[in-house]
Amino acid sequence: SVHAASKTATPTRLQHHHMLIEPEQKLDVLWGFVRSHLQAKTICFLSSCKQVAFVHAAFSALRPGVSLLCLHGRQKQMKRLAVYTEFCAKKHAVLFATDVAARGLDFPT
Repeated sequence: SVHAASKTATPTRLQHHHMLIEPEQKLDVLWGFVRSHLQAKTICFLSSCKQVAFVHAAFSALRPGVSLLCLHGRQKQMKRLAVYTEFCAKKHAVLFATDVAARGLDFPT
């Protein structure tokens, strides 16, 4: 691994999934992924705050059987911190986020 000797090595249990699909299939495929990974901790990055809010609301209404959280730049700092803390504390959860979650957040392993 590139970071094997680093103090901040990539966690060994980290899994990265990506798929190339048609735009009209994205929500169906994402829903299927969420439903098939109920015992996991998942971060799903979306392009905009509106997309995060929409997907979070839509999937919450469908009740997938796992905690759904959202994190984006339009939230106040205290709200973002509360969501981050809640996600870290849960054993199984899905976090829908913009790139705000990719900048400087350290998720414990």
